[in-house]
Amino acid sequence: MLILYTKNNCSHCDNVKKAFRSHRIVYEERNILNPANLAEAKEKGAHSMPFLVDTSANTVIKKSDEIIDYVLEGSF
Repeated sequence: MLILYTKNNCSHCDNVKKAFRSHRIVYEERNILNPANLAEAKEKGAHSMPFLVDTSANTVIKKSDEIIDYVLEGSF
């Protein structure tokens, strides 16, 4: 399962979501405006957004370009 942590007014977040939509990547978005999502993202090591957690591979990715590359190279 892919979990994408995002925040409002974030061009990097928007770029990742656009790439996910165009490649029909299934994911769950968790906006850090919700305090529970923010706490969860910080607990997983996030310092900036977007932040991706792949629960199937126990992987976290912290940069938008790396997130896009990761999901496009995978078989999601």
